[in-house]
Amino acid sequence: MPEQDLFVLSVFQRLKGKMSQLIEPVVQAEGLTPLQCFVLALLSKRQLTVGALSEQTRIGQGNASNLCKRLEQAGYLERTRSNQDERVVTLTLTPKGRVTMDRIRSRFDHYSQLLSQLPESVKTDLRRGIDAADYAMDYLQKQIEGEHPQC
Repeated sequence: MPEQDLFVLSVFQRLKGKMSQLIEPVVQAEGLTPLQCFVLALLSKRQLTVGALSEQTRIGQGNASNLCKRLEQAGYLERTRSNQDERVVTLTLTPKGRVTMDRIRSRFDHYSQLLSQLPESVKTDLRRGIDAADYAMDYLQKQIEGEHPQC
């Protein structure tokens, strides 16, 4: 593997580790994992089916279903089967899920306030960097799936 490839991998691993250090204490204080928190955050915006949740979280439908069963057992969400198609399960936050997300959001608002104090040029560079990394990951994923011609 070329040296530059190792550099990119090390940067992504370092960023992942730093994000975990920031996010995990907040969500673990609520008894959640980062993925469970992400699911609740998505559901705080609107109801989703298990299939749509699977797509948005990029986990398999079986894993998404099991994750939702655990969140339902813990009282964070409700799963409702469609009357028209019993295979379709709609997910909705419970009051406990909403209160939990409100607490988590208030903690993450502190991070937003701190980031807002960065110089404008740094925020612009940060947005560009995040957009570029997102684009690169999408591109690589499509390469693997064969949607782009190979380089």
